[in-house]
Amino acid sequence: MVNRNKFFVIILSTIFVFYAVVGGLLGRATEREGSYSQLSVFNEVLSKIRSSYVEDPNLPEVMQGALRGLLESLDPYSTYLSPDEYSRYKKHRTNGNGDIGLELSKEKMLGYAYVIHPIEGSPADKSGVKAGDVIESIEEVSTRDISLIQTEYLLTGSPGSTVKLKILRRGKAEPLQLAVTRDLVKAPPVKVSLLENKIAHLKIYRFTPGISDDVRLKLQQVTKSGASRVILDLRNCAGEEFEEGVKVANFFLDHGVITYTQGQKSPKKEFVADPARALSKLPLVVLQNYGSASAAEIVSAAIKENRRGELVGVKSFGKASLQKLIPLESESAVLLSTAKFYSQSGKVIQGNGIAPDVEVRDGSDARPVDDDADEDDSDDTPAPPNKPASQEDLQLKKAIELLSAPASEKKAA
Repeated sequence: MVNRNKFFVIILSTIFVFYAVVGGLLGRATEREGSYSQLSVFNEVLSKIRSSYVEDPNLPEVMQGALRGLLESLDPYSTYLSPDEYSRYKKHRTNGNGDIGLELSKEKMLGYAYVIHPIEGSPADKSGVKAGDVIESIEEVSTRDISLIQTEYLLTGSPGSTVKLKILRRGKAEPLQLAVTRDLVKAPPVKVSLLENKIAHLKIYRFTPGISDDVRLKLQQVTKSGASRVILDLRNCAGEEFEEGVKVANFFLDHGVITYTQGQKSPKKEFVADPARALSKLPLVVLQNYGSASAAEIVSAAIKENRRGELVGVKSFGKASLQKLIPLESESAVLLSTAKFYSQSGKVIQGNGIAPDVEVRDGSDARPVDDDADEDDSDDTPAPPNKPASQEDLQLKKAIELLSAPASEKKAA
């Protein structure tokens, strides 16, 4: 009886293994058939172009455009690099030392380069380029037809040289024509001041290598000066130095998950707050706006979801992913997004942004170009860069109000 039961178990196990193997093979075969079908369509289209287009096509350019379109349909930050572009990318990633200082993305609806914000004090900022502007063309080259990397190449060059921009601005009937002189761009250092009621205002302009050391020093100094509350100002702040963002968040957290990354082939990697690196338990408010992106969003998400402080402003931009450069045999390469950043609760930051706890709009807030305009500016003269219609900083005022409330006294360590 026992031997008979063992025999049935062996038979059933064999059947299950057989179906698992066959099912896997069939699944792979189906996947291959799908790929072959898509390649068949591509080859058919290519054949029609070759045989029926109005003139003899430049097939290498057609292929490069097809590959770039394939990758950029995934997200704005994935792209194909031709051999020349890949060579340039490996050497300097720019065609000169000069730049105009813009944080860019691709506008979703129209496909043009979109200004998340200009770096404060940069040539673009001084020339009147504003957060929310859409760059229609650079030196008469449409940004809709090129990748973000190519856009950056066109914007860079020798210091002192000039680049011409055609800009679409919300509320403007006609494009703006701007000539911006390139220069060496360096983000301002961390700024700290002591406001009313012993509130420290700590402003980070950009997450650059080593910025966390500057933040730590300024935070320690202002705490020793008697600060009892902190406003961390991340408005119009970005930068791809995500590890610096993790370090800054850790200054205000002694426990909890700051963020984690994950992708299809990238295993989950958590960044957990180290209690030994925490510097401040003072009541905290974080200021953010639509120009807050990348590493700044890592900080905002960590502070919000660990309930360490309140976020004041508007939803952040939603740009937080990791790219990997993958060389190809043709001496070209693909730049491919391989992982996204997530908040502690599992919310993806890329494309979504971080919502504030207390929404306060400001005249300087950028909004997507397809939003309805609240006002119709008839004057085409560029306004002072990123200055609200009212000189009163409503978001900062709200942060001071929240921290000055009696309830905040109870949160002090």
